[in-house]
Amino acid sequence: MGSIGEKFERLLQVGRPIFLDGIRQFLLARSTLIIAALLLTPCLLSGWYWYDNRGEAETQVIDGDPLHEFMADMFYGLAFHVYLPMVIALVALLGAAELLDSEFQKNTMQLLRTSPVRMYEILLPKLLAGTVGTFLAVGVPLTCLYFALLVHAGSFGLREHLPLLWAALGTLLLASLAYSGIFLLINALVRRPLPVSLVYWLVWEVIMSGASSQRFTIMHYLRSFALPRLDYLGIVADDLDLVIENTSGNLPELVSIATDPLQAVAVLLALTAVTMLLSTRLLERKQF
Repeated sequence: MGSIGEKFERLLQVGRPIFLDGIRQFLLARSTLIIAALLLTPCLLSGWYWYDNRGEAETQVIDGDPLHEFMADMFYGLAFHVYLPMVIALVALLGAAELLDSEFQKNTMQLLRTSPVRMYEILLPKLLAGTVGTFLAVGVPLTCLYFALLVHAGSFGLREHLPLLWAALGTLLLASLAYSGIFLLINALVRRPLPVSLVYWLVWEVIMSGASSQRFTIMHYLRSFALPRLDYLGIVADDLDLVIENTSGNLPELVSIATDPLQAVAVLLALTAVTMLLSTRLLERKQF
């Protein structure tokens, strides 16, 4: 137990400056700032519109539904059909390149590898920096978007749909962890990681996420985790593309293939652990 405690204490001591430097690199990167600015723009426009029409907006009914339900559906669509499949992965992809590829370009990885510091003591803080950086860079604008949209329905709308916000942020945290692990592995594996990461994201995570083989994608487990938390909105498996067509009977029917939420979390955590182990082994043997 003493040995484990000493290793943990050493990891904290070595990893703290690497983590803090990684967060600074991530959040101050030009790509992160540009994406964050783009994400915050609709929040500002929506807030300005609410302020200009705050006297009458709260009592509106749109298509027969109360305004708070309409705004909640709008936030759900943006969070789970725009932010989740596209924005989060893109930010994690660019962040991983900033965290690891920059070490290769500056020739600092070789210095770190020949120092007494172990490779996992370098990668774990970078994984944590990528996870926290992605979560902050996307989560802050996403939270602002929730308030900018639901404020139109007044304080009742803001309180009524807090479970939707927690579902979006919880899924975002898992996505930040899993994607950071995958993209750090790609950075450790190839010399030009950016195009490889883009191909993986677009071909595997975006295109394959709606196919019957989606169980091999991160997106499947993220959606499976979010599904029961969206039940109060009437969201079903079909709305998140978690169905396949069963043709074994007389009539074809859609069957849910959603994974149990706890199993989904376990798979994502196991995947991250495997990617970190592989990244560590690759970087220990890599010729710089």
